[in-house]
Amino acid sequence: MPMTMLEKELVALAISVAAGCRPCVTHHLVEVRKAGADDAAIEQAVAGAVRVRKTATEGMRRHALGLDPVTDGCGCGAADPLAELIALGAALAVNCTAGIDRHLAAARSLGIPQDRLDEVLGLASMIRSRAISHAEARLGATGQGNWGEAPKAARCC
Repeated sequence: MPMTMLEKELVALAISVAAGCRPCVTHHLVEVRKAGADDAAIEQAVAGAVRVRKTATEGMRRHALGLDPVTDGCGCGAADPLAELIALGAALAVNCTAGIDRHLAAARSLGIPQDRLDEVLGLASMIRSRAISHAEARLGATGQGNWGEAPKAARCC
């Protein structure tokens, strides 16, 4: 059974936050509201994405400096299937292999079906691609000029 529109948009919002894409966040905030999300659900999705992103950043810092890896994870619990899909999406957005492995295992232990995991992967792939496009648009078509100029309104997805 595929994700509901509300679940899909909460995951997409988290992926957008983790990817650091302002146009995508703006778009998915509108869509998640249309899907019926309340402030608490939005806050949970955003907080989950931020936790995963911070953990990934600290993990890369430690790796680059030759320090022992982080062992306590991002503080996400494996009790809520939607929270795991959100965390998995955020880990995919920031390419955190340790987080991907951790949240994929947790999602599977909760019995989340493969089609939902595939949906999260598809969303993450699409949003990451759009996020890169939004960033590249600031360079202009030739890669010259437009520095410091705001690009035309960009829309995610």
